Amino acid sequence: MRIIAGKWRGRRLKAPAGQDVRPTTDRTREALFSILGPQVKGCVVLDLCCGAGGLGLEALSRGASQAIFVDRAQSSLKTTADNLELCGAERESYRLETGEALAWLKRWSGLNGAPWILLCDPPYQSGTAAAMMTYLAEGGLPTGLVCAVVEHGARTPDMPPQGPGWQARRYGASHLAIYRPGAEAPQQESAP
Repeated sequence: MRIIAGKWRGRRLKAPAGQDVRPTTDRTREALFSILGPQVKGCVVLDLCCGAGGLGLEALSRGASQAIFVDRAQSSLKTTADNLELCGAERESYRLETGEALAWLKRWSGLNGAPWILLCDPPYQSGTAAAMMTYLAEGGLPTGLVCAVVEHGARTPDMPPQGPGWQARRYGASHLAIYRPGAEAPQQESAP
């Protein structure tokens, strides 16, 4: 796993030990950040179910103003902290938070309207992706959401239907559900 672009381009990142964490592949991460494009610059990025912190680190490398890394596993947060140190991230550019992703998001009060992006890559069979997408579709989020991306597998249980504002993309076994508040009709796209 490595940083794809930005000031830390090419840096290799540690992965947590064990089988419980499945980092987003370089290919999927590259596609995700191509979708987000310049929107990342200056935003606060929430990296929920952060694992090794690859999504938030990629965002910081590309100019995000801050990343908030959330995971319930201390081993994941430790690996994320090691990767932040490896990249030389400034302490004020990130926060590490312990918690279950959806419960944490429901408690989060936002940034007084400042722009933020949500990235969530939970274990595929956990049910977290479906619950996160349902919560996003229901609204009631703090103001300032630019885009939310939830990664899930083809066999993710109980995926809710997607409506206006949602886009779906597939990259091999990885699927991205992309939500933009106020966007038009959903789109489906696949990569070979």
